[in-house]
Amino acid sequence: MDAIVSSPYTIRLKILLPCAAVCALVTIIAGCQGKTLVDDNPVFAAAPPRGSLSNKSSVVSIDPAEDSDIRAVSLTKSSTLLTGNSVVAEVNGSPIFVDDLIGSVRLAVESDPSIPAEQKQQIMYAQIRKRIDGYIEQEIVLQALNKAIPEDRRALIAESLEEPFQEVVSKIKADSNVETDAELNEILAEQGLSIDLLRESFVRVQKVQGYLSTLATPPGEIDRPELVEYYLAHQDEFTNTERVRWQEITVDFSAHEGRDGAEDIMAKVVKELQSGADFADVAVKYSTALSAEKRGDMGWLERGGLADKELEKRLFELKPGQMTKVIVRDDRFDLFRVVDHQFAQTSPLKDVQQEIEQKIKQQTMQASRKAALDELRDKSSVVTIFDEDDSAPEKTSPFSGI
Repeated sequence: MDAIVSSPYTIRLKILLPCAAVCALVTIIAGCQGKTLVDDNPVFAAAPPRGSLSNKSSVVSIDPAEDSDIRAVSLTKSSTLLTGNSVVAEVNGSPIFVDDLIGSVRLAVESDPSIPAEQKQQIMYAQIRKRIDGYIEQEIVLQALNKAIPEDRRALIAESLEEPFQEVVSKIKADSNVETDAELNEILAEQGLSIDLLRESFVRVQKVQGYLSTLATPPGEIDRPELVEYYLAHQDEFTNTERVRWQEITVDFSAHEGRDGAEDIMAKVVKELQSGADFADVAVKYSTALSAEKRGDMGWLERGGLADKELEKRLFELKPGQMTKVIVRDDRFDLFRVVDHQFAQTSPLKDVQQEIEQKIKQQTMQASRKAALDELRDKSSVVTIFDEDDSAPEKTSPFSGI
């Protein structure tokens, strides 16, 4: 879905639904264990009031005599503890607060009485350092967009994003088994979030991605030598793995009052199969495994996929339609059949040419977006509380894959 804002300022925003941040949100609300929203997506955080560029944990000075659009900013760290309104970075003089990055994390940490005060600060500093580079790059892009596009046009962009956002909200509601906004807000509130905050974050991410796309140079036509070069260098991408599709019939001893009863049932299975009965029908009739619900289908098996290496070896030796002998286990009888056997094979160039063209264009577009982002950053003034910290890890861009 494309949202287009007409001249004189045209922005073509590619709505990637669901975007990475919202995908993670849907997964977490649906029941993903051991994660929080903010852990994966720091843009989903409550924004604090922006009443001042100075606070208890930082000192910000701006040179009023500077005439350029980039203001000279200095940020001095203090020994004062971090709070939600602490300024942790400046982008062209615009502050970034603790709660911009880790609002929900901060609330969770501060409300946990089992965490010592000093450790709470260490956790917050670590989480901020993890997220700050990505948020700064987003801020750089948004500032450039706001400078290039009049406010009324930006409002139109935001309005055009409401429909795809509502599609995401509907998906979240379905995964959460709720129907109303009020019910969803109750779930989100447990992580310090709301639908309004999600909307703000969704629009932010889509604007960043969309504006970088407008700055990037669209890829041109891909010539045949380039196609061939990619094909030869990435043949593993177009080579399928050897695999077999298989079925099973399992007769548990416990389901038939012991081994003797199960043996009688397996004898019936073998007799019916020898008489020409369909393996799938017999599986539905007699198998006690869960796969009976799928007519004995076990799906595709690649080499190395089974713990039972002897069985795996046998399955790959069988031809489609052939069965193993009845295998006696400690608690059951098993019988397996190979449905299909696909050998490793590389697709010819003519069959994957369109796929290669798409891959090359995506790579070219990614590189162009990265170049546009780098150019914007080179023109920006950025300071953070970690600028003098030699222990900070190497910085990486969250837009390297855009």
